[in-house]
Amino acid sequence: MRQTYFPTAIRFAVGTLNIRPPYNVGTRGNIVRNEIRELGRNARFRRLVAARVVSNLGNGLTPIALAFGVLELDGADAGSLSLVTTAQMVPLVAFLLLGGVVADRFGRFQMVGITDMVASALFLLSGLSFVFDFASIPLLCVNGFVIGILNALWYPAFSGLMPEVVPTEQLQSANSIVGLGANLSFTLGASAAGVMVSTVGPGWAIIVDAITFFVAGILVFGLRLPEESPIAYRADSGEKRLTIVAQLKEGWVEFSSRRWIVVVVCSFSFYVMAWEGFLGVLAPVQSKDELGGAGDMSLMMLGFGSGAIVGTLVALRVRPKHPMRLAVMVMPTLALWMFALAVPLPLWMLFLAAFLTGIEFDLFYALWITSLQTHVPDEALSRVGSYDAFGSTLFAPLGLFLAGPLAHWVGIRPTMIGAGVIVVVVSLVALSSKSVRSLERLDPRPV
Repeated sequence: MRQTYFPTAIRFAVGTLNIRPPYNVGTRGNIVRNEIRELGRNARFRRLVAARVVSNLGNGLTPIALAFGVLELDGADAGSLSLVTTAQMVPLVAFLLLGGVVADRFGRFQMVGITDMVASALFLLSGLSFVFDFASIPLLCVNGFVIGILNALWYPAFSGLMPEVVPTEQLQSANSIVGLGANLSFTLGASAAGVMVSTVGPGWAIIVDAITFFVAGILVFGLRLPEESPIAYRADSGEKRLTIVAQLKEGWVEFSSRRWIVVVVCSFSFYVMAWEGFLGVLAPVQSKDELGGAGDMSLMMLGFGSGAIVGTLVALRVRPKHPMRLAVMVMPTLALWMFALAVPLPLWMLFLAAFLTGIEFDLFYALWITSLQTHVPDEALSRVGSYDAFGSTLFAPLGLFLAGPLAHWVGIRPTMIGAGVIVVVVSLVALSSKSVRSLERLDPRPV
């Protein structure tokens, strides 16, 4: 399919990436099918998949519902939406490093489960505030701030779950399957968001999200580490007695000693800054002012979710020799959506741009997370994941905070074009690093 849209560029990329399987295609397909069957017999993996599917149904609803709920409040504008989204992002960045240590000290499954269940109560409060007409910018900011802290504890813990559930050789297939199920439910939620916002209101959509968080939290909290787990062993051997500062130092050594991780994370600091400002503020405002409102925003998110599904399917089959080379080469796709919405182009073209962006995001994620899980020791994975998340989201609050005022001062079109230029530039910077381009996939299959 990629050759259909970009034949010359993709043929060149395929030639330089060595993504030809090191064995015949039939063998690759058999291996994938065998891995899927083995994963299907893993009860703990099935439960983790169920949790992500349930949770992402709500994740597809809330971004659209919250954005248009805020924009419909009396006196609210793009700046108001920037405040609400920034309030959630600031604590997320501030507490991410602590989140990695907490996850490694007190249990990743328990941390994910608890934070999901507590977050469900906060989303319920936000939803009820819209239903009963007591929503306000200060209330949503305070609620978002606490949710941001919970997210900071959740993300590093979640990034270290998979190696505790499946064998190393099944990680990419497992990540792709989880991504596929999560994206299917996200797409369903995004499709329903526009309808719910325009019929029953944004509050009920957020309430549904609260329910999905609670169910997902129960599912993950019920998982227990097997006795032979390296992390369970460490807990018994007294590593918990290490100070938080000592554990942060250990995580920094693991993180900073791998140049390819540092380069990609630094590039992603600016990439995510542009993405968050675009998705959290600019896209909803442009949809409200120049398109058909929540319905058209929902349609674009449907395209994004559908593309993400395709991206996970591609990730199931593609095993590049140099995974991060492919991952960073697809990063500039996001700029297509930004430029298209800045015009704005017809809705079907916006859907297509969002679709291609979805492919890019999940293909990148599968390659990135698998590279982390196979190159970083299991016992340090959550701490490295926290440095990854901290660095990647470092400037995200700035993107959210500036998006609204910039759209007001210089116009929404120049602001979105500027965001797209940032995406292209930082992607090229990451690709220019030899450490990124030359990183090889571990656990190669026999010829």
